[in-house]
Amino acid sequence: MRITFPNPLGPPITLDTSHLERIPRGNGLISSLQRRPHFKLLAFIFALALLFTIHPKPPFPPSYAVEWRQEASLPHIKGEVGVGEGKNGRYVKFDVPRGTGFNHQCANETCRLQHHLAVLGNRSLAFEPYVEDDTYLPFVPSRWPWRSARIPLSAYISTVISGFERLYKSPRAVPAHYYRNVCPSYKEQLHTIRNDNHPEGDLQLVADGQSRIHQIQVLLAGSEQSCVRIIGEPFDDDFFDSTASLDLYDTFVKSPVMKHFTFSSTVLAIINRALPSLAPESLPYDLTAVSHSTSTEPHKTTGWKHILAMHLRRSKNWEEVCEEKGQRAAPFVSFNKLPKFPGNENVPPPPSMVEATRMGLYKAKCLPPTLDIIARARRMRKNHPLLKSVYILTDADDSWINEIRMWLQSEGWDNVWIGKYDIYPEWQDKEVGVAVDMEIARRAGVFVGNGFSTTSSNIVLLRSRDGIHPDLTQLW
Repeated sequence: MRITFPNPLGPPITLDTSHLERIPRGNGLISSLQRRPHFKLLAFIFALALLFTIHPKPPFPPSYAVEWRQEASLPHIKGEVGVGEGKNGRYVKFDVPRGTGFNHQCANETCRLQHHLAVLGNRSLAFEPYVEDDTYLPFVPSRWPWRSARIPLSAYISTVISGFERLYKSPRAVPAHYYRNVCPSYKEQLHTIRNDNHPEGDLQLVADGQSRIHQIQVLLAGSEQSCVRIIGEPFDDDFFDSTASLDLYDTFVKSPVMKHFTFSSTVLAIINRALPSLAPESLPYDLTAVSHSTSTEPHKTTGWKHILAMHLRRSKNWEEVCEEKGQRAAPFVSFNKLPKFPGNENVPPPPSMVEATRMGLYKAKCLPPTLDIIARARRMRKNHPLLKSVYILTDADDSWINEIRMWLQSEGWDNVWIGKYDIYPEWQDKEVGVAVDMEIARRAGVFVGNGFSTTSSNIVLLRSRDGIHPDLTQLW
């Protein structure tokens, strides 16, 4: 067996215990200690104390104690119970994909569509934390650098704790641990979505997006059971690859869930600290108001017309994704397919396009080269003279993204910000950095996104909700 230990002075240290088996066992001190009943327990406690005493850099992941406490202290959990809430309330719990990235798991349309269904079905949504690693520990010690295994959803978005549902006479959302307390298995009405993993499932979903919403709404609203659990994903990858998301766009973008959607006070506090350089004339966010909805007309923010936001995906895994997309001539994901946005006119290409040309097209759309990025920024500034600064959302490594920054600075931009370096460089902020990126891109004067990315799709939807002209939201 291999055991990996974090090493604050260098790469992790791996110990192969198979060599220990060849060491002859005698009747010495070590053998005697090993036979003592409490030796292993004491050794474990010592190792644990050592682990939590030595603080390597980067340090331990954030505890999110404030967010966990806030979720556990929601007024309708602590006794301020409204209609459809409390021990005999009406609840629904959906399956949520795990370890697939924040935007894929919940900040993208999946969680909001589930919340949308809960409101339509007059039920309280039981929301799960964002799960990065499936472990009982707060982080995986063998994974370096350490990261939180679970992050409270309220650290990313405030919609699940703001209580906006009460304004529409619907039960408010609750964390999943509360659902498990009030909805033991014998009280649950289970429905399993029929798919390849569950061929015997009792719920066969229709293909059309709006019809699917209505189908599940009728199921939730019509059930007399207090607790309904849906096994399987009603909005999976195939759903967002198809045109189903476009079928429901008109009603979803105007729904209460979308109307009241905001990022968390944790996220907005990071942006508040950066406002003096990012948008010095902009008013700071009211961090109390975003966590407590009191009106059906939520406060609207102004745009930052001087900022051009560009989404540049560049990880090794992303290169493989782009290759796969090109091989099967995949469409843009989810709401990136809306025809009103410049950039999606030729995706997917006609079947007659030869393979070499098709792969070149997908590379330009999915992995735009440096010179194309600089040329697009130059063209955006020419078309929109108010643009003065560039904000880059990226997962790229240091060398490539610093080269992009250097090129843009040579073009005379006032500022070139890279989110993870300039806006949320502190270790305790990095895990929610993707939400910081999305909020800044939402308010940017012009946004250029990646049509194959759920992050870009999320931003596209929010900008569309805000009524921003389609010409100001583009795709590579």
